[in-house]
Amino acid sequence: HCMVKTNRLVYWAVILGLFISSIMGQASAADHAETYVALYGGLTIPQPFQEVVGLGSLSAVKLSNLELARSAIYGAKLGFFLPGRDRWLGVETEFFYTNPHIRQQNITFSGPGVGCPGGLPPPCPENFDGGHVRIATWAVNWILRYPGERFQPYIGVGPGIFWGRMSGVELGTGSDTSLGLNALGGVRFFLFKRLAVFGEYKYNRVTFDFGGTASIHTLYQPHHFVGGLSLHF
Repeated sequence: HCMVKTNRLVYWAVILGLFISSIMGQASAADHAETYVALYGGLTIPQPFQEVVGLGSLSAVKLSNLELARSAIYGAKLGFFLPGRDRWLGVETEFFYTNPHIRQQNITFSGPGVGCPGGLPPPCPENFDGGHVRIATWAVNWILRYPGERFQPYIGVGPGIFWGRMSGVELGTGSDTSLGLNALGGVRFFLFKRLAVFGEYKYNRVTFDFGGTASIHTLYQPHHFVGGLSLHF
């Protein structure tokens, strides 16, 4: 399973890399194509880790949702919009990082052969100390915008490669790299001809199989609210 997943991710990484090289080459060759770079930061408001189950020999063990803490997010973009009648359409690549740690909380767990303290029937309650989580994402987005002179609302969607790592005293340590969804919508406002500010909402959906001593499968669905500056040329 791990080898198949690794091969699939390598395939997608090569495809995305070739695609980015191709579109950047087209952008440099096209007349009046609008290229831009951007830096941004903001807040990640994650949904809890859901569908939490064990891996391998622990695959029958199920945990309740794990609440995640809000986190800062930082990122950068590189993209371009097509010239002429296609100036509505663009492609960008971006990288962003956030660390929505697992909160200290009360959880429950259950599974065949699981015994609860005090002889109680499953699901078993436990006070969980929480843990550290780090998520880095590389995504390629197809962008559709209204090409106004000063005011430009836009939406976008595309695949992302997500690198995740979790660690904690009770949790153990595990990491995974997985392919997921990156969707966004925002508004850009030009302060000057080449400099703009923007605000953006982003949504991700990806499943992780955190191996190592953590041995946990989970669904990760964060909401990001960011703002930044973009330079157009």
